[in-house]
Amino acid sequence: MKAYIEQLMDYNYWANGLILKYTEKLSEDQFIEERTAFGDSLKGILTHVLFGEQLWLDRMQGRKMTREAMIKFFRPNKYPTLKPMISDWFDLELSMRSYMSDLNDSQLLSTFKYSRTDSVEYESRRVDIFTQMVLHGMQHRSECAVILTNLGHSPGNIDYIVYLRG
Repeated sequence: MKAYIEQLMDYNYWANGLILKYTEKLSEDQFIEERTAFGDSLKGILTHVLFGEQLWLDRMQGRKMTREAMIKFFRPNKYPTLKPMISDWFDLELSMRSYMSDLNDSQLLSTFKYSRTDSVEYESRRVDIFTQMVLHGMQHRSECAVILTNLGHSPGNIDYIVYLRG
């Protein structure tokens, strides 16, 4: 189980890396320009995915974020350019990998409790949260790939099987 989740997360970061690599080829205006098809910019989509992963890591580690703290941390203008976002993504990946390295199969299958900022409580298995992060990221990477392709910078095939074939 652990090896499979690590492989999924390896894929997640490989695919994120492709999207970020091709996003670096854009001008700052292209990075922040809102796209009507998605109602957001590349910056907004990537920020959403990054913050989502950070939020799940915090929850799995038992850290609770108040609504005020979340609004302060997850502010859209945190990244005026791509460079600081890439730095934060690298730091998050290191933190996520460190957290995963300490988990065993039993812990991956065990549940943990967390609450949203509206205090609604949930309970999920860690394996399901890691799967959620990968699938959620894939949804938004697909949106980014369409935008990048339309701007002449296709990231190519970001399928899981392509990653496995290495």
